[in-house]
Amino acid sequence: MHENILVCGNGPSCKEIDFTRVPQNAKVMRVTQFYFEELYYAGKHVDYYVDYANKIDESYFTARTLHSKKEYEFDLENMWYTVLREKNPHFPTVRCCTEFIQKSPLIAEFRCFYEYYYGKYLPTGMQAFALAVCLGFKNVYVTGFDFFADKDNMHAYPDGKAAVDTIVNRKRESAYDTGITSNTKDGIFEYIHKTHPTSMQIDFICLLKKLYPETKIMSVNDSGVINEHIPLAPKLMDSPWYSPEPKPTDRVTDLFPLPDEMPAKRK
Repeated sequence: MHENILVCGNGPSCKEIDFTRVPQNAKVMRVTQFYFEELYYAGKHVDYYVDYANKIDESYFTARTLHSKKEYEFDLENMWYTVLREKNPHFPTVRCCTEFIQKSPLIAEFRCFYEYYYGKYLPTGMQAFALAVCLGFKNVYVTGFDFFADKDNMHAYPDGKAAVDTIVNRKRESAYDTGITSNTKDGIFEYIHKTHPTSMQIDFICLLKKLYPETKIMSVNDSGVINEHIPLAPKLMDSPWYSPEPKPTDRVTDLFPLPDEMPAKRK
């Protein structure tokens, strides 16, 4: 197993990665709709991708199309999704992130307890966080985990109408949806904090640290809310080895529409 991995959540701190603290050989894990970002904040190569299982048709098609267009380079053998209702022969390489991390009984207990009793669930990013730890990486460098603290700046990508509508539509179809009253930032912010509150995310990080004491979990942002709960990674060099690069002018800003000739659409 490779020793180092950079896990990028979609919080705004992902735009401020200190690459003097990230090993150049680190694998990169990205989550959900990270590709709406305006710049390549962590490069084009994606070693691990974790997404929300609802709307898997659209999200997988988008990731695969981005890969084909060379806007990103996905490792197609490491496409992970959260709770998969059933095995789908059309996605032979997709793996279930939730099932994998729940090989640890206390992770399964944590997730199921909050979902069953309170209708609160682990964000996809937090499950990706756990996946990196459970895969056995020695050093887990994290960024973009800001607990949705600022309703006006929740994501590293722009909160444009297309991105917001996509989030709303996916959340409305969630099995644990408690209702989104509007498509505004206030409505989404209220919903997010109701369904996966900051306190639960912090408790989950504490559980990971307790279960895997040999794993070094470190922040690669000089400041941020998560720095109150995990240490800042040491500097490995004097100058950053990577700076965010521009994306194509026609970069993706929403999920790609499914092809009209798709057999499932003809039924």
